[in-house]
Amino acid sequence: MSSPASTDPAPARAQSPGGTLKDAALRAGDIVVISMASSGPTQSIAVTLAVLLSTVAYASFLPIVICLIPILGIAIGYQRLNAWQRSAGATYSWVGRALNPHAGFFAGWIMLMYYCVGTTSLTVPLGTYMLTFFSNTLPNNVYAVAAVGTGFDIFVLVIAAVGIQLSARFSWGWAIFEYGLLVGFSIAALVGIYGHSLHHTVHIHSSWFTISGAGGFSALVSGCLLAIFLYSGWDSAAYVSEEARGKQAGRAGIVSVLILFVIYAGVILCLQGVAPNKSMQNNAANILAYVGDLIGGTGWGNVMIVAVLGGTLASLLAAIVSAGRISYAMGRDRTFPRWFANVNPRFRTPWNATILFGLLNIVFLWGTTLAGSIGKALSDIVSTLGLIAAIFYLLTASAAIWFYRRTIMSSASDFFLGGFLPGLGAAFMLFVIVYTLEQDELNAVELGFGLGLAAVGLALSFVSQYVGKSRFFTDPTTSYGDRVEEELAEPPFK
Repeated sequence: MSSPASTDPAPARAQSPGGTLKDAALRAGDIVVISMASSGPTQSIAVTLAVLLSTVAYASFLPIVICLIPILGIAIGYQRLNAWQRSAGATYSWVGRALNPHAGFFAGWIMLMYYCVGTTSLTVPLGTYMLTFFSNTLPNNVYAVAAVGTGFDIFVLVIAAVGIQLSARFSWGWAIFEYGLLVGFSIAALVGIYGHSLHHTVHIHSSWFTISGAGGFSALVSGCLLAIFLYSGWDSAAYVSEEARGKQAGRAGIVSVLILFVIYAGVILCLQGVAPNKSMQNNAANILAYVGDLIGGTGWGNVMIVAVLGGTLASLLAAIVSAGRISYAMGRDRTFPRWFANVNPRFRTPWNATILFGLLNIVFLWGTTLAGSIGKALSDIVSTLGLIAAIFYLLTASAAIWFYRRTIMSSASDFFLGGFLPGLGAAFMLFVIVYTLEQDELNAVELGFGLGLAAVGLALSFVSQYVGKSRFFTDPTTSYGDRVEEELAEPPFK
């Protein structure tokens, strides 16, 4: 492969036999809200706040701020790789072409598992949240929960299939509402706590920012794994890069990380002061409703549930969009069957892949709610999402460093932005992965299914090579629709 410093002009984009995505359909702001929706701050806080409190007590701010710099370094790696090659496959394409084709396939596979199986953790709460408006007993009815979740899944599946611009508009609408609500309630929480209008609250204390306050080093690492899960999803900016104007997707990912830090650090720091006591920590679905009623008065809890409901819908939509585009890129390269690369000529969306992953989510939803053993297994897989995210972030940062290895030492800024920060991100992710496994933080079922699915992906990469005979494995510079010639990417923040 040629040097990244090559100035040879890039070839014209080849036409994928299945069709191409809609170019220049998204502005920078659209990409940011899609990636923010994928992270789902409102839904993530509702689900994770209780777990954070039980893991690191009131030191939840600490793992969020610790993870910021490594995540930001990885986001810069994404930006630099996106400047080299805009690809709907993102990490799959970059790792496969910069490091090793089988490593790239593996990265694509685990990202699909992340978005496909992980959506189960979104769809089940959708049914629960909605049914709380109508009954106290229906949220405990598995058939009702699954039926309502199925309806919501079909709703967002239609939006994802009809067009990326409609998906962006939907995400914009909910982003303005839910983030405005979160910020408003955080300010109200601070006023209530320090104005003494709220009772039985907890004031910010210096111990919240210490390792001992988090319950020790091991608890802090567990908190960091949760923080990685909270941040994860911002990389959705990369999967819509072929539909972005220019190379804005890379910068949008960096902006998304910074916004997420402000939201998570600020909101959680404020809300945990009025969060439920230990008896409420296992009732994650109702935490924000409790806070809403406590701060705003009767009725505001329902408003918070609506915000969580909308945020969860936006997260589910972003997950289907991301999975559809990753598998589209793999189908285009023939590492997946060509069927996945089919693009609807009217809507310019990866039609087959989008519909398939939307329907698979419904299958996993019913399996989770109805089949005890399968449901427990799927729940355990969802518990490994932070670890899966750490793995593909590690692979992406490593690909960024390796691809730019010849230019990293050319200047101080190249070294810092292209080498040090992505390297710090990669080292941090590797440490979290190894430490989590060494400390037996995951149970046997979680390890068995999580590592089992990963092993299946690695085996499938060799099946794809010998059965599909994709040129991706022998000549990764060849692809349909990708810019694959190595160019010197412009420095981040230029």
